Amino acid sequence: MSVRDTLGYPRIGKISGVQVWQMPTHSDMRGRLFKAYTTADIEIFPVPFDTYEHFFTESRKYVFRGMHFQGDPHAVSKIISIVQGKAIDLLFDMRENSETFENLQIVELDETEPTSIFIPIGVAHGYLSLEEKTVISYRMDGPFCGKCDGGFSGEFVAEFLPIQFSEAIQSPRDASLIDYQNFKYQSDCSH
Repeated sequence: MSVRDTLGYPRIGKISGVQVWQMPTHSDMRGRLFKAYTTADIEIFPVPFDTYEHFFTESRKYVFRGMHFQGDPHAVSKIISIVQGKAIDLLFDMRENSETFENLQIVELDETEPTSIFIPIGVAHGYLSLEEKTVISYRMDGPFCGKCDGGFSGEFVAEFLPIQFSEAIQSPRDASLIDYQNFKYQSDCSH
């Protein structure tokens, strides 16, 4: 029996404020160029965004990272982009006042069709890598704050993964995260 059967979530659907777009790609005999973000073209890049921090994750096949977010008082939004490999990206709306509260949005990421996703404050994020050396780019609009960093177990999305959740590779921290139904984010951030 899944969490959805017992508690009614997650509901599958788009999440208010999440934007997904294909990155413009230009190929020639040298290889290719793909542009993850620019403020110069709002038709292609629909969300104004000031990058404060930019980093990458490289994951082995079947690594599960998530479900993560950075909450108050130093909440951040982010843009993630696939750079290399394939992944299943999972977004979960935690905003109680949102019309899409407790919706789960699933986006397939593949380097052959470079995609970026804008993730607003209050939306948790996780992904399962589907290939060795899957690389994801993260742009954050504020600094990382370890005391505001939160998360809950991704086990409630297990039915949407192509492997058993118990087979996913997780960090010790992610493996010890509590279930969403028992989760109540409380920051111990005092600065």
